[in-house]
Amino acid sequence: MRYLCIGEPLVEFTARRDAPSTFDRRAGGDTLNSAIYLARLLPAGSVGYLSRLGDDAMSAWLRGVMAEEGVADLCATEPGGRPGLSFISTDARGERSFLYWREQAPARRMFDDGDMALGAVAEAGTVLLSGVTLAILLPESRERLLAALERRLAAGGRIVLDTNYRPALWPDAATARAVIGRAAALATLVLPSLDDMAGCFGIADPAGAMAALAGLGGAEIVLTTGGGKVLRRPPGQDRIEPHPLPPMVAAVDTTGAGDSFNAGWLAARDAGLPPVAAVTLAARLAAVVVTHPGAVIPRPAMPDLGLGVAT
Repeated sequence: MRYLCIGEPLVEFTARRDAPSTFDRRAGGDTLNSAIYLARLLPAGSVGYLSRLGDDAMSAWLRGVMAEEGVADLCATEPGGRPGLSFISTDARGERSFLYWREQAPARRMFDDGDMALGAVAEAGTVLLSGVTLAILLPESRERLLAALERRLAAGGRIVLDTNYRPALWPDAATARAVIGRAAALATLVLPSLDDMAGCFGIADPAGAMAALAGLGGAEIVLTTGGGKVLRRPPGQDRIEPHPLPPMVAAVDTTGAGDSFNAGWLAARDAGLPPVAAVTLAARLAAVVVTHPGAVIPRPAMPDLGLGVAT
């Protein structure tokens, strides 16, 4: 498996702007969003998704979405399990607010038993996880994942971490910093946002955020700053490269902007594009995503990013 994305698949209900009491059902969850966009941008069979689902109708629907999108379903089945639910509303600027029902989700226990999940990590070329992945796991399951990532790194695999900090999922910011810091030290690529760094690490300026992340390990770092320049630290180096973004667009819904940016960056770099071109391509995809409701846009709305893969 070229890319293995790990996380919590959600059934998302997005309020319609013209009828706020009416909700459209969509698949969601940060790493699943990235997996879907990666599958659209890469050759068939490149992307798998690892989690745990139930045997209910909502779980079956999520599996159907993955199949339609060409994402290999590596999710174990927990009898009687039910996936997490998310209800999303947006304001006039496209900024979103969430309500979650996820405490019962089987994804919390995806590494609790059996060898399937650990085997999938061991065989992946690149493992993609997020701060949400780490947050939702029960402590024992989280430790098994971190140990598996350490083994995969030693065997030559790549590890990509999206810091994606959600305060409500952690007991406190100190715990989140410790866990995310451990994962960042194992990562070969860290994809943080300045909002994550401000909320979790208490660092609101880009230079300070880059310095803090650089102190965790030698990973390549690609920091987004909420519409300002993207800052990149090449792997194992001290220099910082600033890359401007195209002009911002008026957002309808910012859900999935970072997830699609991450997928665009990875696909562009895998295609051999230099960093400045990869930032532009990733930003082009994210700019289209925020003009549609929900995290995953319809396939016909995908922009042609020039990667040579039919979407």
